[in-house]
Amino acid sequence: MSGTLHGLGLGPGDPELITLRSWRIISLAPVIAYPEGPSGHSRARTIATPFMPDDVEELPLAIPFGANAQDVEMAYDRAAAIISAKLDEGKDVAFLCLGDPLTYGTFGKLATRLAQHYPVRVTPGVSAPQAAAARVGRVLAQGDTPLKFLPATMDEEMLTAECMNRHAALAIIKAGGRLSRVHAALLRAGRAENALVVEELGGADERVLPLKKALTESDDAARYFSLVLVWPQP
Repeated sequence: MSGTLHGLGLGPGDPELITLRSWRIISLAPVIAYPEGPSGHSRARTIATPFMPDDVEELPLAIPFGANAQDVEMAYDRAAAIISAKLDEGKDVAFLCLGDPLTYGTFGKLATRLAQHYPVRVTPGVSAPQAAAARVGRVLAQGDTPLKFLPATMDEEMLTAECMNRHAALAIIKAGGRLSRVHAALLRAGRAENALVVEELGGADERVLPLKKALTESDDAARYFSLVLVWPQP
C-alpha cells in the first residue's frame, strides 16, 4: 500500500498558529517535504522546526518562485516525482505549506498532480489575511460586506477594476515587490488612503504601516512576504 500525502497549513509565520492536527501529523511524520526558494531558505520549515522529529527524513523541494510559468511547472513536476517515490515506499509524507494549503498555497499544484494516484489529506491553516486582521485588531468584514482576496500578480487593469467596489474589504496578497503597482491600482480606484501593509507577519521582522509609508521607506523588492489590507468605505 502507498503512503498518504498530507497537505498541512501552518499559518503565515507564528508557530503558535499551527493547529493541533498539523502539530500531531508533523510530530509523527516519517517524511516531511517543504518548498525551498532560490535562496535555499524555507519559511515553512522554520515555522515547523520546533515540532519536527529528530529522525525525520526531509525533502526540500526547489521551487523557483517568481520564475516564468514553464520553469515553475517543471519544478512542480520534479517535486511530485520526488514525493511519489516516497509514497510508493509506503511512507506518509507531510508537505508544509504557508497559510492555508488550498488558498493560494503551494500545495494545490502538487495535489492536482498526485491525488489521482495516492490518498491525499488536507489540514487547513490560518490564512495571512485573517492573521493580519487579527494583528491589526480591526474588523475586516462582517454582515453583508464582501471580502475579496486579490493576488497582486493580477494585470493592473484587472486589479484596479476589482478594487473599485468601495463597499468591499480587500486583502491583496503576494504584494512583496509589487507595492508600487498595488498603490497605483488603489489610487485609480480612490482607495489608497485606507490601505495598510503588513510585512513578514508572525516573524521577527513583522511590521504594520500605511501603504504610502511602506513605499517611501524601502525599495519595492524588499520584504517578500507582504500583503495589503483595505477596509470598506461607508
